[in-house]
Amino acid sequence: MKNRKEHKEKTKWFAVLFLAVISFILAFMTQQLVFNFIAIGLAILVYKYGNLVLFKEYDERRRQKYQEAMQIRSAAQIAIKSKKIFKK
Repeated sequence: MKNRKEHKEKTKWFAVLFLAVISFILAFMTQQLVFNFIAIGLAILVYKYGNLVLFKEYDERRRQKYQEAMQIRSAAQIAIKSKKIFKK
């Protein structure tokens, strides 16, 4: 049940994102400001409310990579400060 609801939400936000892209392309081709405002409005909606639904897996992978990089960085800083890296 939960998976179906998540799939429905993801489909809804992909549709809104698709409409924003189509509106941007129409604005670019026709030079109509109305389509620009529609694209901007839809993009803001997707950014504020749909980002967590659409890019949940990507954000989690990025967060894990960032945490691993910070652990490596702190270990490197400790090694450099203790100067054990330069001694034989």
